[in-house]
Amino acid sequence: MSDGPAGRGWDWLVQEARDARFTLIGEEHGVAETAQLSAALFNALRGSGYSRMAIELSPIIAQDIEAAARRNGLQGILDFVTAPDTWSPMYLREEAQFLAAVIKATPRNERVLWGLDREIFSDRYLISRLEPRVPRRARESFTRLKEASTNAWARQQQNPGPPFLFTQDPAVVSAVRADWPNPDRESDTILRTLEESLAINAVARTGTAWASSERRAQWMRNNLAARLSEARGRESPRVMMKFGYNHMIRGANYVNIFDVGTMTDEVAALSGGRAFHILILPGPGSRQAVLGPRRSFVSVSSDEFDEFRAGDQRLTRVLSNATASGHEVIDLRALRPLAMRGLESWNSDVVRTIYGYDAAVIWKGAHASSS
Repeated sequence: MSDGPAGRGWDWLVQEARDARFTLIGEEHGVAETAQLSAALFNALRGSGYSRMAIELSPIIAQDIEAAARRNGLQGILDFVTAPDTWSPMYLREEAQFLAAVIKATPRNERVLWGLDREIFSDRYLISRLEPRVPRRARESFTRLKEASTNAWARQQQNPGPPFLFTQDPAVVSAVRADWPNPDRESDTILRTLEESLAINAVARTGTAWASSERRAQWMRNNLAARLSEARGRESPRVMMKFGYNHMIRGANYVNIFDVGTMTDEVAALSGGRAFHILILPGPGSRQAVLGPRRSFVSVSSDEFDEFRAGDQRLTRVLSNATASGHEVIDLRALRPLAMRGLESWNSDVVRTIYGYDAAVIWKGAHASSS
């Protein structure tokens, strides 16, 4: 990785991805090398027809990041993500560099980034994008929406707590939609994103973690379906996707949701293609960036970070070879004949991974992404 990816493992990953309709990167967030590998892989796949990159951001934020990069490259992205009214857990320097590289690799008249996720922090930005377009009949309900967002932000500055999109009822957006029956496409996308983001988080408050995860997965699946439908009639684009590894797995994920990643295999199969799923995790001696106080990130040891509370059975510990001399690439498909029924003693997450991912990349001594 010193001068970019190289080696037998890299060559194999590129070849397998070139033969696939979709290539999915399921990551543990906040690892610098993963962003670097993802940028290099997209560039390597461009000649094979890959022209879209789906990412874990909301649709309009992804669109506006791309517009900022078209205007001013990496600096345009950095200016956008450091604005006071936009923020995401994905706003890390190496992630910005990854996006800049992807956008630079595609023609200026092409739209390359597909944001498929909900919004969680940039409500004030999205609401400000709506304001100049609001029709007269919707101004009263829009004012209530804006005030709710502004007041939530003010309270958060005084006493740090959950942001607007985690505390309000989706009815505050539904009222605007009811008063604005035929919005332009961009306004409609913003309104639907705000409404669904509030609904996903409302389910989390009143229901179960499974129910909110299920609703979020359905939102992402619907967004992917819409993007693919828009491309119908033209040559079907080859798509690379980069999300957390719980979203990119084939089949039921680690909390038993059929997430957006599993959809790609069925879409590809309709035209005789396939999807290639790559799991990328920090291994021994690695560090990664995780959320800190307010809009900050902190570096933690990957050996100690345990997002799914799996203890000694977590994938970063089980899959890696502690004596490996460097980074590892594992062809998980070779293990499938072994991971059959009757393996009650096997780690259930490992069995799920063997079938849900085709390859694993395990970093040795990876670095935390920087703010």
